[in-house]
Amino acid sequence: MKVWLEVEDALEAIIDDYERVNHRISFFQDDRVRWRGLADIGSHEGVGLELGSGPGNFTPLLHSRLEGFLVCLDFSARMLTIGRARNGKGNIGFIRGVFESLPIREGIVSFAAAAFALRDSLHKERALIEISQTLKVGGILLLVDIGKPNNPIVKRAISIYIRHIVPILAGLTAGYGYKNPWSLLFKTYDLLPDNKILLEMLRYTIGLASLRELIFGGLIIAFAEKIPRAQSVKRV
Repeated sequence: MKVWLEVEDALEAIIDDYERVNHRISFFQDDRVRWRGLADIGSHEGVGLELGSGPGNFTPLLHSRLEGFLVCLDFSARMLTIGRARNGKGNIGFIRGVFESLPIREGIVSFAAAAFALRDSLHKERALIEISQTLKVGGILLLVDIGKPNNPIVKRAISIYIRHIVPILAGLTAGYGYKNPWSLLFKTYDLLPDNKILLEMLRYTIGLASLRELIFGGLIIAFAEKIPRAQSVKRV
């Protein structure tokens, strides 16, 4: 819980530099994988859900793929305020909440997406079960995030990059010292399941799932479709 609160405080502290630094530390791949994920799933109708909407940089892309109402959820009130100022027109609403206890009626969401956000949840499996409960049968979840490669050598290399190189790049980009908010990124990365385990979790909690690895597994695009048997999964 302490780590999660530290991460939330850090995210609020870097709002002004959030997009610029994330572009740099991902070698400008963050928006690219968002676009690739959206291109693969096409357009949807009904209620959409953006999980961890942050300052709203992904919201317009999601909204352009949805015929219906988009709900943007984030724990940070400050993030929601900025996201609403940027995107608060049209069929878009904003609510505060956490992934592990979603304040959304069951079975109403046609399309949910989380871009670089699931890793910040405390309990990944519980969060996925909650997401599954909100999805209607046939509903789709798109995950775009940092990945934890299955290969131990590659995993070690990416861990070193996130733990030691990212704080340096972020500090140089945004004018911070080495001990800047991005130094906490490793704590959330360290708690991620390996990519193969995440895929198994998606299949267990939601249903049909696939996972594509980019940059040797350092970035992932995952899809899961809610099927009837997944409705029997209980909250934990």
